[in-house]
Amino acid sequence: MYTSRQQLSGICLIKIAYAFFAVLVFARFTSLGDTGDYLNGEYLERNNLASTAYLMSLIGAALGNIGSYVFSLILSVWGMVYLLEKAEFSSGNIRLVFVLMMLPSFGVWTSILSKEVFVLFSFCLCTGGLIDLLSQRRVFFSLFQLLGLALLTFMKPHYSVCIYLSALAITIFRMGFRREILLALLTIALLCTVAVAIHYVDLIYEYTQIIPLHFSANSSSTRTNDFWLNEYDFFTYLPTGLPVSFIGPTLFEALAAPKMLPFFLEGIFLAGFVVFQCARAAFHRGYINVLSLTLVFTFTFALLIAHYPFGLFNPGSAVRYRSGFIFPMCVFILYIAEENRRLLHTSPAG
Repeated sequence: MYTSRQQLSGICLIKIAYAFFAVLVFARFTSLGDTGDYLNGEYLERNNLASTAYLMSLIGAALGNIGSYVFSLILSVWGMVYLLEKAEFSSGNIRLVFVLMMLPSFGVWTSILSKEVFVLFSFCLCTGGLIDLLSQRRVFFSLFQLLGLALLTFMKPHYSVCIYLSALAITIFRMGFRREILLALLTIALLCTVAVAIHYVDLIYEYTQIIPLHFSANSSSTRTNDFWLNEYDFFTYLPTGLPVSFIGPTLFEALAAPKMLPFFLEGIFLAGFVVFQCARAAFHRGYINVLSLTLVFTFTFALLIAHYPFGLFNPGSAVRYRSGFIFPMCVFILYIAEENRRLLHTSPAG
């Protein structure tokens, strides 16, 4: 089994290696998002503390190139180590987690000054809070975890929904409701979600027409909006659009632009990992773990839905946005999958 010192050394080496790779190699093939703008203080003229771009520019301009990279590495390593200490994985799972760390998109985008570094850090704190609730170490988030939740809500409010929903589900579970009641509550919640979505379909359609405007039409990788043309298309295209937005480039896009092939293969691996571990978490030897099944919806599926509209129009953006949440997402799925047997035998709903 890996010691804490070995884990820390391994994580630091991976992040440092990817930081050099991002600057010396990756940047030769594509731009590093808004990193250069942040380092040059490009958005300081906004002078708006509610603007994430302004705050990122403030950090980049204040710390400079080297300081910003060191700060980003510290923040990402801190978040990952914090979460792994909460999960307390066996040596086999730690090896799998290290495989996740070495995936190219995650390695690049969480090793440089980017919003994804802050999303990763805050998401790790929040996910650590969920693990504390599951393991009954706490009945509520710690102050540190609440600060992480506040940061995540500020940076990516649509991502933070999965934390609020999952914390609520765990709290309800810990109140001792029977399995049948939990299943009924989950069913009612899903039906209410569908009803609310139908009621606000016109408003949702308006937003679907605004989102494409935030992606450059001149970019060769930006997809044409030929899938959200009518008011219900956001929902009818969901079965196709959700996996596409999560994986990033499609096979044909990867074949047309070989530089996307590693990210296509990475996306396929991650999609398979998520599906397999969610199945392990929800089902065990013919039994349904109600809490784990609920968390599959409130955490994993809710997060994928939140990512769906923003990852659909550009495969590069999809991969970059995904890198902020994919590590805590996979660690949490793996954790509840491994805890499935214990929860089934010790919980009142099992």
